[in-house]
Amino acid sequence: MKVLHMFTTIMCILILAACNNQDNSSTTQGDSSDIVMLSSETSNAHEEQSIPSIAQTYLDDQTNDIASYKAIHMEDQLFVAFNATPLKQAVEQKIEKRVKKDLETLTNIKEIQVTSDQKFFMELTKLENQPLSKEEAQKKLKKLKKLLKEKT
Repeated sequence: MKVLHMFTTIMCILILAACNNQDNSSTTQGDSSDIVMLSSETSNAHEEQSIPSIAQTYLDDQTNDIASYKAIHMEDQLFVAFNATPLKQAVEQKIEKRVKKDLETLTNIKEIQVTSDQKFFMELTKLENQPLSKEEAQKKLKKLKKLLKEKT
């Protein structure tokens, strides 16, 4: 009798957990369809002529200057944080300006933020690991803009 009761309890818990996971995954994907995270560790799996695809291809081609990068694209905004290669760390600001100018030309987006700031890089890494709704992502992006302005 105890075995039957335990078995029934465990099955109910498993069924409820499975149903709960399905509901959460559908809502987060539906809300964040306009948010695209890019990283030097991920492959280019976007539409060929989309802005994330163009930006990721460009950043992947910059292996002489950029060791790794994180980027987020949402609506008409692109935020890029990168780590320069050891030999290019002395000229990080020149690389920032060149990458920003090139991305503006390639993507026709005017609101592009490019930085080599480690704090910004870590914040984008945190964002990449969190499932966010569109509203939450916009709030985080506003905080990131403020973070860029605090740069000394």
